[in-house]
Amino acid sequence: MKLLKLVVFLIFFISINSCEKDNNVPLNQQQVDGLTNNAFLENFGDTITARFMGSVVNEAGNPISGVTINIGNSMAVTDVNGVFSIEAATVYEKFAYIKAKKNGFIDGSRALVPTDGVNQVAIMLLDKTPIATIASGQELTIGLPNGTSVNFSGDFETDLGYVYQGDVQVVLKHLSPEDDNMALQMPGSLIAENVDGDLRVLETYGMIAVELIGENGEALNIAEGTVAQVSVPVPSHVTNPPAIMPLWHFDEVYGYWKEDGFANLEGNKYVGEVSHFSFWNWDYPYPSVTVCITLVDDNGSPLPNQQLSLYSPALNSVGTYGYTNSNGVECGLVPQDDMLTLVVPDYGCIANNFSTSIGPFNTDTNITITVSDGNALTTNFSGIFNDCDGNPATNGYVQFYYNNTTSIVPVTNGVLDLVIDYCGTDTSFTAQFFDLVNGQSTDVISGNFSSPNTDIGNQMSCVDLADTDGDGVLDFNEDLNGNNNLDDDDTDQDGTPDYLDVDDDGDGINTIDEDYDNDGNPMNEDSDGDQIPDYLDELDVLIYESEVAGSGCVPNLVYDFDAIIAQVYSGLINNTYAFYLTEADAQADVNPIPNTYTDDGSTNSVFVKATNTITNQSDIAMVYFYEEYIDSDGDGLTDCEETTGVNSPNSNCDPNGNITDPNNADSDGDMVDDCVEAQQGTDPNDPLDF
Repeated sequence: MKLLKLVVFLIFFISINSCEKDNNVPLNQQQVDGLTNNAFLENFGDTITARFMGSVVNEAGNPISGVTINIGNSMAVTDVNGVFSIEAATVYEKFAYIKAKKNGFIDGSRALVPTDGVNQVAIMLLDKTPIATIASGQELTIGLPNGTSVNFSGDFETDLGYVYQGDVQVVLKHLSPEDDNMALQMPGSLIAENVDGDLRVLETYGMIAVELIGENGEALNIAEGTVAQVSVPVPSHVTNPPAIMPLWHFDEVYGYWKEDGFANLEGNKYVGEVSHFSFWNWDYPYPSVTVCITLVDDNGSPLPNQQLSLYSPALNSVGTYGYTNSNGVECGLVPQDDMLTLVVPDYGCIANNFSTSIGPFNTDTNITITVSDGNALTTNFSGIFNDCDGNPATNGYVQFYYNNTTSIVPVTNGVLDLVIDYCGTDTSFTAQFFDLVNGQSTDVISGNFSSPNTDIGNQMSCVDLADTDGDGVLDFNEDLNGNNNLDDDDTDQDGTPDYLDVDDDGDGINTIDEDYDNDGNPMNEDSDGDQIPDYLDELDVLIYESEVAGSGCVPNLVYDFDAIIAQVYSGLINNTYAFYLTEADAQADVNPIPNTYTDDGSTNSVFVKATNTITNQSDIAMVYFYEEYIDSDGDGLTDCEETTGVNSPNSNCDPNGNITDPNNADSDGDMVDDCVEAQQGTDPNDPLDF
C-alpha cells in the first residue's frame, strides 16, 4: 500500500458504507453548489455531511501552502505541508466537489463520492505562467512543442461581456493521458452529462486548459459569437482512434463535464472548435454499471487505502483512479460490456505494478481480487497519538516518508492501525504527527518496517507550532508562498510580515477578530464567498457592475430594485443593498432611491452599495439602465414608441407622437407600414391618408 501517494483521483467511486444515510441533513441545494434547479444533480442523491483531508502540490510535486480549499459551504487553507482538513462539509451523497485556488495557479479541483470516515484528496495545481502575448484584433495560432495549438480570431471580452481592446496573455496547458500526473492535474473527475442530459463515464484522450489575462490582470474569454480552433495530438499509445470524438467542457460551478461539440481526426490530431475557454476534454463516453472491487493480500486480509486504477485495453485510454476504503473495498461506475485492466501501482516497491484483467460487466457486480507479489512485504502499522494533555488526538495527520514517497494519513481518534505494503530492500521510514486542534506536533519518528507488525507505541504532540503575533494563525500557515521563509509573506505590503502582523490584510480588522464563527481558526472564514479568506482579503464584500432593463416605457420606465437584486445578485452572500443616483451619495449613505424607481429616460445609470452583514464593510458598483428594444410587428418602431408616441434612440424610426398598434405593422390597413407613414408625415391610423 502507498498511503495517499499524492495521487487521489476518484471517479464516482462509492464505499459500501456510503449507502447509509444516518448523517443526512436537510439543506438547500444552493449551499452545496451555488445554484438551484439543476436536474442532473439528482444523480448524486441527498445532501450529507462528510469529513475531508488532503494535500495540494505544484507541478514539481512540492507542497503548496496558503491554498484556499472550498467544499460545499466549508473552507480551509493548506498548511506548510500543503495539507488541509475540513471536519464537516455539506456535499452530495454520491458527489463531493473540492475546489483549490491560489494566485499564480490555474484553479484546481477534485470530485469524488464521500464515504464514512475521512475522505482523502490530492490535487496538483498547474502554474499560470503565460506562454505568449497577443494583441486583440490579431488572428494568431499559439502552440506547444507537442503539437497542441489554439487558433485565436483576435476577438476578446471581459467576464461582464464587454469588448476588450489591448494585449492578451495566453496560458496554455496540455494534460496527456500518457502523463502519470494527469490524474492529479485534471479538474473534477471523469463524470459527465451528455447532450441528452444522461450520466456518462468518460475515457479521456487528453485535455487542455486555457486562460486569457488582460493588461490589468482581468480574466478574459473569446468574444461571444466567435470560436477558436483547437488541435490536440492523439496519445501515441492509442490504437485505432475514432474518426469523430465528442468534446466536453468542465463546468466549474457544478464540478463535472458537459458534452459540447465534437472534434475530427486529422492525421494524428483531433481538431475542433470551442466557443469559450475553461478545461476542455476529448473523451469517449460509456453507459455504466456499478462494480464493487475488494482487494486482499495473499493471506486474504483486506488491503485498505490501496490505490488502484482501471482502464480499457481496447482503447488504451486512461480510466478511473481511486483508493479502497477501510475494508479494502471500492465501488463505482465502470463502462458497461467493456473488458478492463485493473492495476495496483507500486505495490511494495516502486515501479512494481500488479495487473489483472476483469470484466466485461453487463450488470452490477461484486468481485474479490487477490493482490500478490513476491517482492512486496506487508506490516500491521500501529501507534497511539495524544495531545500534550494526554488526550487522544481528534483532528490531525501523520506525514510518512518511505520508499521515496511522501504520504499523509488522517488521525481522528488518536489511534493509527493500518496495513502498509513496503519494499523488502528499503524498510526505513520517518513519521511526524501534526495536531491541527492545538497547533502542536510530535518530534520526527524514525524506524524500519518489520513483518508482521510495526508498533511505534504512544506519541505525544508537545512541540509547539508557534503563533508569534497571536492572531490565531500558526506561523507555519503564514508561509503563503511555501518557500519556508516567513519574512517574505506580507499580504498588505505594509513592511510587516504576516507572522508578525496582527492585521494581515490591512483592512483595519485584526486577524483574530475575523474569526466570526469563534472556532479559533480565522482561516476558514470567507464571508463574501470570493474564495479568499477574510483575514487575507482587504475588502470582504463582493459586488459587480450590471446592466438591467426597465419595465414599461419612457417616460414611465420602471426599475424594481428588489427584482434586480434577486435576478442579478442572487449568487452573492451576506449582503444588504442600497441604490443611489450619484457615487457621492452612495459613499455618504444619503438620498437612497426607493425600491421602485421611475425613469423618464434621462437616467443612464445608478450606483448600488453592497454592505457585508458580517464584517460591515461596503463596496460600490454601477448599474446601467436600458430600455428593451422590442418590435413585435417588425415595422421599425419599438413597441414602446407605438404605445407612447415618444421617440426612442434604440430605433431608426420616429413615431412623431402617433399612437399605433405594436402588434400590427400597418395599423390602418392602407398597405403602408406605420413607420413609413410616421416618417412621411401622414397619419398611420387613417386609411385614407397615405
